[in-house]
Amino acid sequence: MANLRDLRRRRTSVANTKKITRTMELVASAKLKKAQDAAAASRPYADALRELVAKLSAAGGDDVGHPLMAKRAAKKVVILVCTSDRGLAGAFNANLVNKAIERADEHIAAGRTVEFVALGKKAASTLAFNGTPAAATHTKIMDAPKYAQAQKLADALIERFLASGVDLVEVVYARFISAARQVPDHLALLPAGASDASAPKAKGPTKDFQFHPNAGELLAQLIPQMVKTALFSALLQTSAAEHAARRVAMKNATDAASDMLKALNTAYNRGRQGKITQEIAEIVGAVEAMA
Repeated sequence: MANLRDLRRRRTSVANTKKITRTMELVASAKLKKAQDAAAASRPYADALRELVAKLSAAGGDDVGHPLMAKRAAKKVVILVCTSDRGLAGAFNANLVNKAIERADEHIAAGRTVEFVALGKKAASTLAFNGTPAAATHTKIMDAPKYAQAQKLADALIERFLASGVDLVEVVYARFISAARQVPDHLALLPAGASDASAPKAKGPTKDFQFHPNAGELLAQLIPQMVKTALFSALLQTSAAEHAARRVAMKNATDAASDMLKALNTAYNRGRQGKITQEIAEIVGAVEAMA
């Protein structure tokens, strides 16, 4: 009887867990749609703005420049690491932190000093566990990123770059490809226009532009905006990727709970059937003995 009692308790526990994971799956699915739309809407604008700056820079000639585009020998590197504040998203956070550490190792091998900035609790805790604590941690961003948050982060980085406090700024984020695929990637934010794998390629002619106001004034307005928009797009894509990863993780957990419930029910029914058979045999034996 004690064994059957244990099985009943386990069934109840697994059923309750299944309800929780199913609810979390539904919540993640609801958030994913909104986050996916926001990420899809931001990426074309960010890419187009970067392409426009590239064209204007090329068309303006050598006389056109901006302090945020200054390329100097990189000695100090800041890597922004985007993760969630919560777990239960499979390997989502671990993959992003591993990507950030991989980038840091490449910079360290080149003789550069690396500083991490954690955008999410999971980045901060994992980096600290690996012995490379973040210099700063920002939380409550990824669930639903706001442009004001990206602007505040970018303004601080721009100020440090202009003061020569940092020579290169990168952000490690989850590039959202589809609800089923999210890829850890990195993007160079500063110096503006630095080459990276995800940078859009300029299309069409890059000369014979007429500027009003002049190219320098245009770039002075566009380049800071480009940096902020690129960071905001990275945050939005990471947010959408987080919800997609959590939905998949919770669906897998719900399916596993269903399989476990099925196995527990089978074991309980067999045990109950055996108990009933034993009781019937005892009754039959008692009747035969009395006869």
